[in-house]
Amino acid sequence: MQASALIPAPESIPVAAGWLEGLLIITFALHILLMSAVLGGAFVCSVRSVVNKKSLSIKKIAKVLPSIFAFAVNLGVAPLLFIQMLYGQFVYPSSILMAVYWLSIVFLAIIAYSALYFFAERYGRHTKFSASIFISTVAMLCVGLVFSNNMTLMLRPDVWAAYFSSPDGTLLNFGDPTVWLRYLHVVVASIAVGGLVLAIVARHIIVRESQELAISEERLGLNIFLIATLAQLMVGVTLFFALPEPVRWLFSGGSEFYTGALLVGLAIVALLLFEAASRNLYGTISALLVTVLVMASLRALVRKAMLDPYGGIAALPVQAEYSPFLMFIISLVLGLIAIAYMIKLAMRSNGEA
Repeated sequence: MQASALIPAPESIPVAAGWLEGLLIITFALHILLMSAVLGGAFVCSVRSVVNKKSLSIKKIAKVLPSIFAFAVNLGVAPLLFIQMLYGQFVYPSSILMAVYWLSIVFLAIIAYSALYFFAERYGRHTKFSASIFISTVAMLCVGLVFSNNMTLMLRPDVWAAYFSSPDGTLLNFGDPTVWLRYLHVVVASIAVGGLVLAIVARHIIVRESQELAISEERLGLNIFLIATLAQLMVGVTLFFALPEPVRWLFSGGSEFYTGALLVGLAIVALLLFEAASRNLYGTISALLVTVLVMASLRALVRKAMLDPYGGIAALPVQAEYSPFLMFIISLVLGLIAIAYMIKLAMRSNGEA
């Protein structure tokens, strides 16, 4: 059976696809940044709480993670809606093919949040180690693995026919060599961001109680960030060579735009490594924000290159309805301002706790 025969007809979109793709990239970058902060922060707490039962750093990080988790989940709704609007004919079938695992995300997220909240309240109040932070970390890792499967399965209509031999909603995409690499790329990036979370908490919160500890913890956090970023760079190179040859060709000179985007990405990563190696906290944060945005854009280009043979967003009919789109933009801006303000309040209250 031809793969194209399994792809449903696309629905119309309210504005030109470029607008929606741009918002998808921006909202996904913000979501993945917050989610990386939570997962990375949980990694830091998991490892360090084993050897230190009453660490001030862990206590302060643990207090802010539940709030950031809630923001990350809510902000994740926007990119999910945009990808459904732009690529619904691909992501809906892939979600159905792995429905059992896809639906499990809700329960895994509840477990992750509950365990994270439990750890934040419980840590430091007893001498026995709490396993809740490990439970939360494992649950978040499982959510990431499910997403990696779905976001790659939607790019492979050629494997959808496997449904006919396994129609129980348990189809996964582990036959694709990029799945584990994409997953590892995100996980290692989260560890790097977790180190940066430690450095930020040290600079702004721990310093109020111990300047010496704050300096030590900030240095440790930046070291974690630098080492994990170097590891992520190696994973990224491996992932690049695991991409289908036609996609690699576009980024290797086959398309000036694709190749230029990749070169920009590499330049930004070099700047990020320089800032981290220089122990420049705010420079590292600024470079990270740009890096995440550029990497989200490169991810979108890979998705476009893989789906163009099946029509992609070029085949989407447009039925102009600008007022709902404008209302969404206004709501998004106000929502982001509110989230930034709430994070600021959470950091302030955590420092006073």
